[in-house]
Amino acid sequence: MRITNDGKRLFVSMNQAGKVAMFDTSNPEKPRLIKALDLGQNSGPHYIALTQEEKRLVITDYFLNEDNFGKVHAERDHKIHLAKVTKSGSRFAI
Repeated sequence: MRITNDGKRLFVSMNQAGKVAMFDTSNPEKPRLIKALDLGQNSGPHYIALTQEEKRLVITDYFLNEDNFGKVHAERDHKIHLAKVTKSGSRFAI
């Protein structure tokens, strides 16, 4: 999860669903979903970070696979996505 410096936007990765959701948290008691960004088939958003000016969201998909050695088998599409973010949320898109 990532939140903007002013606390008005919250970004949540939903790795099994392949989406990142943006919420309006200007009223913390009643957060509101603004938009869910679908990253496509075989995506698994794992790590998200806002750029310093908070105009872009960097999203990395899982690319971890421990083969037969471990229990983690979360390999996805090996992509890094960059989403444009606006205050209204209308441009939350890749």
